[in-house]
Amino acid sequence: MQITPIKVNPWSAVGKIIGNGMRAIGKSMNKDVMDKLESVQKELKDLGEKHNKLERRMDKDDADECRTRILRFADELRRDVKHSEEFFNQILDDISHYKLYCSDHPEYKNDKAVNAIAKIEKVYQKCMDEDSFL
Repeated sequence: MQITPIKVNPWSAVGKIIGNGMRAIGKSMNKDVMDKLESVQKELKDLGEKHNKLERRMDKDDADECRTRILRFADELRRDVKHSEEFFNQILDDISHYKLYCSDHPEYKNDKAVNAIAKIEKVYQKCMDEDSFL
């Protein structure tokens, strides 16, 4: 019986050792990158939440400003201050924006301008019928 000699290539063993070492270095380097990526994703999520909160606040502030202009305009009408058709159109745009915000945000108290809006719409219709804008 004869034993066949096994050919061993020492370079393949060295290659495996180097390959394993490189994979370990790669995993270590990727861990830092993955940790940084996770941190950036968390910061991006936080920033998105802050943006949404700020956007909601700005929308509410805009509705508040529309309501203020509506109330002021109605007060002027009650004091018989005349207005141009263009000014009425601007206030009617404010009323549309305000009503839309109120319908989209039922938690928002909108009963503060109901009578003012009714007054403006009534006077507007009267001015249209009589062509009596300023």
